[in-house]
Amino acid sequence: MDLESDDDDEEKEEEKEDDGREMKRTFVAVCFEMEKERDDDDGKGTPMPTTREKRCNTFENDDDDDDDDVVVAWERRRLRVHDWRTVEDADGARRREDDDHEEERKEISKEPEVYFDVLVSFLAASGDESVLLRKMWKRVAREEKKPFFGGGKMKVKDADVLMSAPCRFPFLKRRDDENTYSFDGGKSKEDVKENFLKNGYLSATEDRNRVSRALVDAFRTKTNERIEEILNAMNENHSYVSVGTDVFAYKEIGSRGKYRFDALFDKEKEEEDELFIFAKSQAPWVELVNEILRNDNVEYNDIDINISIIWTEPGCLDQEWHCDGAHRGDQETYDEQTGTLLKTHASPYAVCVFMTLLDLDEKVGYTEFWPTSHKNAGLIGFGPAAHVLGGVQSSKTAKSGGWVMYDYRLMHRGIGNKSKYTRRPILQFLYAVDGYKERKNYGTESVFCPNRK
Repeated sequence: MDLESDDDDEEKEEEKEDDGREMKRTFVAVCFEMEKERDDDDGKGTPMPTTREKRCNTFENDDDDDDDDVVVAWERRRLRVHDWRTVEDADGARRREDDDHEEERKEISKEPEVYFDVLVSFLAASGDESVLLRKMWKRVAREEKKPFFGGGKMKVKDADVLMSAPCRFPFLKRRDDENTYSFDGGKSKEDVKENFLKNGYLSATEDRNRVSRALVDAFRTKTNERIEEILNAMNENHSYVSVGTDVFAYKEIGSRGKYRFDALFDKEKEEEDELFIFAKSQAPWVELVNEILRNDNVEYNDIDINISIIWTEPGCLDQEWHCDGAHRGDQETYDEQTGTLLKTHASPYAVCVFMTLLDLDEKVGYTEFWPTSHKNAGLIGFGPAAHVLGGVQSSKTAKSGGWVMYDYRLMHRGIGNKSKYTRRPILQFLYAVDGYKERKNYGTESVFCPNRK
């Protein structure tokens, strides 16, 4: 596609194309690859701002009264600019992986790529992203010789659509403040709670918030015993099932892919079991979970708790991006005509905590999370875009006893187990209200008593 086309009849052609077509508000992230202009005096490139210290005078939110600041004004399509960011991509994550760019990839560490991303929404039919891209390209090209993007002179090398979706999607900054997602630190309880409700994700890595080594050791022993108990029952009562490769779902265990499993602890022993007692009153996250899920009509005893073991064996592959729980209430909704936020998403009905029983790394694997993706079910299926959009968080460096908390609707995925001999067990604590019961991940037949429900 010729992005720099000067077709004078472009507007008229677009008007003809619009006739009779049903258009819906579409959210689009447009990426401009920038080239730093050299300074003749010292040979150094113009620094690229990494934060929005100054409002960019190239793309302004169309709420502003000064229409001159709205560069890509498209009233007929109700265009709205929602967010923008600058990114220095030192690792070359966005570079096309082909032979023509092999030499360029070698230079990544010397000259990191610089991008300017814009998140907009407009009324569109299928394929209209290309028309939007052409409009934005033309305007940016006209602005190249002027100080913009925070003050530096830049040259546009290329433009592309990062992603388009039927709903607002997370547009996070690669260098976002990690404290936003942290349970640790000096923030107030209200701030921590607010961050969780906004992002759907929190992690605890500091020693003072990790579960003690003594408890981790006791829970690891208990976990291994439960795994072996269930696997022995599978072998004895369901020997026709190839554990590790077959798909199966029983009352106590379900397969989650090749060499990936989810096994429940016995809830009937909830009152006397030390693991359930820990989950109810002793765990470092209990107070926060209580605050998040409780409302004026819900007492703590109304929060249902299920505890399971998510474990992978060596040879397990990466999971697909998914969310565990469905959206049961309101979802984030924007006005079709103006693009303004009309409705926020419903409060969480379930919160999940992953606690690791060993140190995680690239070999044994970990879990990746997509913060703020819990606000709309329309993002299901868009998980592969999470990395290029920035902000993916992971438990890659979590130590034994460390834990993460996430909204049950949050998009996430488990990374495969590349080790040769190490099993990766994670304890999962699921807290839910409103009578929610997890049914889709398990079957009804008991693994211990065949044909008995």
